[in-house]
Amino acid sequence: MHSLTLFAIRFYQRFISPYKGFSCAYRYHTGHASCSVLGFRAIRRYGVFDGFLVLRKRLYLCGVSHRRYSPPKVRPHRKQRGDCDIGADLPCDAGCKMPNLKSCPMFEALNCADACSCDWPSRDKKDTQNEAEIHLPPKCESNASINASSS
Repeated sequence: MHSLTLFAIRFYQRFISPYKGFSCAYRYHTGHASCSVLGFRAIRRYGVFDGFLVLRKRLYLCGVSHRRYSPPKVRPHRKQRGDCDIGADLPCDAGCKMPNLKSCPMFEALNCADACSCDWPSRDKKDTQNEAEIHLPPKCESNASINASSS
């Protein structure tokens, strides 16, 4: 499992990452190692499960830095079909001719209104209020500028 995971990370670094068109946001904004490099090191050092815990924290910080520093995406306005704009008491598009879900205990809470409702969960951006307090290190200076300033 250990060598298979390390092989998968190396495969990603060599064959996928150079061609995807963007780099790790944490690496770009802080100058530290990328998420895949950190994941490889953590899994090699701590094992698969503990390494994934380290990688999970880094991936969260990478997402925070992406949401904090990347310019917002402008999405074109798409026209809606109009069904959900009329009102909340719309009939089900499926005609409510669904099988009797009460026969299955796993689906007894579902009914036609739940399955065909226009009230889907919000797909907006993640809650960024808590992310404002998360510390991200400033961009690292290169070793050449550190050595030049110390002499």
